[in-house]
Amino acid sequence: MGIEISPETEARLTDEARRQGISVDALLERLMAEHRPGETLVSASQAEGIEQAQKLVPSGKITPELPVLHLGAVGPLHRRDIYSEL
Repeated sequence: MGIEISPETEARLTDEARRQGISVDALLERLMAEHRPGETLVSASQAEGIEQAQKLVPSGKITPELPVLHLGAVGPLHRRDIYSEL
């Protein structure tokens, strides 16, 4: 079986395999083993960031507290002034 990929992608795969000290085939096998159907591929740093965010907000609903900006004569700007869903 063959797969058509761009020269840039091939170069990136080759560089990453060389950096890890493995063959391109082994790198592709590792990537496919880590990938679960229905999920998108993310980098290790992206996955780490997602994991940290999920630890901070266990419910899965991330609603960060926004700062109140004091705008002088206009008055403070609250989240409810910006977003209509509140």
